[in-house]
Amino acid sequence: MRSVLLFARRCYSTGLAQSSNRAVTWSKSQASRQAAMTGPRFEQTNMALQPNPIAAIDLIAAVPVKMVAGRKVSCDGGGGALGHPKVYLNLDDGEAVGCGYCGLRFQKDPHAHGHGHH
Repeated sequence: MRSVLLFARRCYSTGLAQSSNRAVTWSKSQASRQAAMTGPRFEQTNMALQPNPIAAIDLIAAVPVKMVAGRKVSCDGGGGALGHPKVYLNLDDGEAVGCGYCGLRFQKDPHAHGHGHH
């Protein structure tokens, strides 16, 4: 039993990446994975065998900005009941605006001549 505990402690002395595609935290309030996975609850857990999903922040950043003809747009996450509450975003400033729930980005198309919204 003692050798198992020593092995487990040795495994945790190495740095743990936040996810397979990101080495550091992406929020000031987020604890590093190495700090979060400490204590008696994790002392016998082999982290090399645990799931390490890709960080969603990098996946959503890869989605292109949606160009919209109108000055406002609504976003509901696109999943019906699996989406998020509908929010309306103002696109008047001409810059890309991100949804606070899902991170999708929208921008007013400068070449569109409509006042409609999607």
